[in-house]
Order: sequence, then C-alpha cells, then structure tokens
Amino acid sequence: MQNIIFLMQFQHSIVQELYKSDYRIAREVIREIRQLGSAVEQDLLAILDDATQNIDYYETLPPDKGGFAPLHAILLLREIRSTKVCRKILQMLQGDVLDIDRLFYPDFLTEEVWTYICHLGHQDLDTCKGMLFEGNADVYARIAISTGLAQMALHYPEKREIVRKIYQKLLEFILSEESLEILAGAEGIFGEEPDFEADVEFISNFACDLLDADFREFQDELNSLFENGLIDEQILEETNAVFKKNLLSYKSIEELYLDMEKAAQSALQEADEKDDDEPKVKKMKE
Repeated sequence: MQNIIFLMQFQHSIVQELYKSDYRIAREVIREIRQLGSAVEQDLLAILDDATQNIDYYETLPPDKGGFAPLHAILLLREIRSTKVCRKILQMLQGDVLDIDRLFYPDFLTEEVWTYICHLGHQDLDTCKGMLFEGNADVYARIAISTGLAQMALHYPEKREIVRKIYQKLLEFILSEESLEILAGAEGIFGEEPDFEADVEFISNFACDLLDADFREFQDELNSLFENGLIDEQILEETNAVFKKNLLSYKSIEELYLDMEKAAQSALQEADEKDDDEPKVKKMKE
C-alpha cells in the first residue's frame, strides 16, 4: 500500500507534481496542467479513482506528500470542464459522504459540490433526479444536487424547463395527500428508512433553491410547504421567502488556494500576537 503513488503512471509527467505540494503549489504547475485541457483528464481521473479506492491511505499522507493530490485533481477537473468528473462526484455522493470530507476538506460538500452539478451535470440529469427522490442518499448530498440544479437553471437558461419539471415532480410527491399525512405524523417520506428531521432539512433547503432560481410559478406550492409546517424557520423564515434570482459563482483553484494561504498566515499571526500577550514569568531560583 505504501507505494501506490509511485506505481501510478501518468501520460503527462507534470501531473506527478500534484503529489508534492499542498495549497502552496506553484501556480505555474496549475497553469501548465490546466492548459493541457481534456488531454489531461484521464490522468486527473486516475488520481480520483486511486484516492477513492484507498481513502484510508490518502488520509494518512501529509498535505505536501500526496494528501492534497485528490483536491488538486478534482478542482482541476472542474477547471478543464471534464465531461466525466460529475459522474465521479455522483458516485461519491451515493456512498459515504464523510469520505468526501476525508479526501478534500470539511466544507467541500456544502461549498463546492453544487458547482459540478450546475456546470458539468447536463449529461447526468437522470442520476441527479433519481438521487433527489432517493431518501437513502445523504441529506447534504441531496441538498448539493438540488442547489446545483437550481443554479443550472440560472446559468443555462436552455436547461431551465428540464429543471422545472424535476422540481415540479418533487413538489407533487412532497405535497401529495399520502405524503402530507405521513409527514403530519412526524414520519419521513423518502427512502427505505425515512427520517422526518432529515426530510424537513432537505425540503427547507429545496425551498431556498426554488427562491434562488426564481421559480415563482411554484408560489402556491411554497405556501403549502409553510402551511404544513415543512419548513425549518432556522433555514428559511416565511418573511424572507422572496423569489429573486441568486446567481452563485465559485472561486478558481488559484483563488481558493490563495484564501487558504491567507487563512494560514492569519492564524500564525494571531498565534504570535497571543504569545506576545502572555505574561512573562521569571523562573524562581532553586
């Protein structure tokens, strides 16, 4: 297991550099790999395949000795608009989503995964739709997919009608007489092992997506969600339920890593300032 990295063969030797640095990776390396475009797709996917098959091993690697390689790879796959990375993301979302935290970073699922659905999920809409209705999928995975579809409707107007139909089917299921009766008894409606609290969390975030994508044609359905107590007010208060286009964007790999550098520098500075504030106590003579 210890030689996994060194046994991997890449078509482009520059990809090996991804195993040698964390977020402080030379920007020249990032640019060179990105400029290869689709030609480097298979090399980057190979890193993700290896990482998902050997998560325990990658989790033990120091950040500058391979631990950051999966994050480098998945961000670069987004940068080159890989046609296959969304499918890889969806496979991970159907498994243990904690593995996403282990391979990337704790907020990657909630902050970045929607971007793959939005910009790269056009060929996997059936899978996305299936997971929205599949309550056995992790609630945060389903929320990421819902948000990704909402943003797809905004970024790609030609896909809006497809997304609208998916959302309509979902609303029809949630607001059906049978579902409302079950939910009224504080029982869930999704999956083989329904979870009421998870369902409410999902429905509440889904409602936010309806608003952000400006699907105002679903005003009556949104009202029904509130009337039936299916919206968590900590997620969405009724007074804030306004349909208004909210076009989200994401940071490039360089911008994301620059933020990480700034955060690390800030933490060091705060630690230094704390040390300076510590009272100096002379050691007593023995």
